[in-house]
Amino acid sequence: MGRMDLLNYTIETAFLPHLKCGSLEDAVRGLISGLAAAQVVPETDSLVAEVMRREEEGSTAVGGGLVIPHARLGAVDDVRIAVATLAEPLDLPTDDDRPVDIVILLLGPEGDPRKMLRVLARLARLVKQDDFLQGLREAGTRTDLRSAFALAR
Repeated sequence: MGRMDLLNYTIETAFLPHLKCGSLEDAVRGLISGLAAAQVVPETDSLVAEVMRREEEGSTAVGGGLVIPHARLGAVDDVRIAVATLAEPLDLPTDDDRPVDIVILLLGPEGDPRKMLRVLARLARLVKQDDFLQGLREAGTRTDLRSAFALAR
């Protein structure tokens, strides 16, 4: 996979630096709104509910302060990624007990699980690089956050 691939699945409006939210559901709602602003997904409560239902099956907190909520949905035509850094960390159950302050939402089409799994695997590798997450944390604006995400190797 080429270096820029992940950026192809993102939308400018779905980078949310220092998002204020009280729960993971709030964060997911904000990220879905960001995607919906570009009309790549419908902004519906059912979309939020489906992501949260998937989350209840097993937390997608991967450690290092990151959670990657994800779901495959009929309403989504291609893999979509939305990224938020949180103004206040969330206390979610994680293997390393580190509070969560980065949320990367991944939505994929119902019919093509392989593509989404490839993106998920790529993200899982990236997050093992401390400087990648640190770069996201340090981003002050939407443009900075997108640029930091674009550095993904």
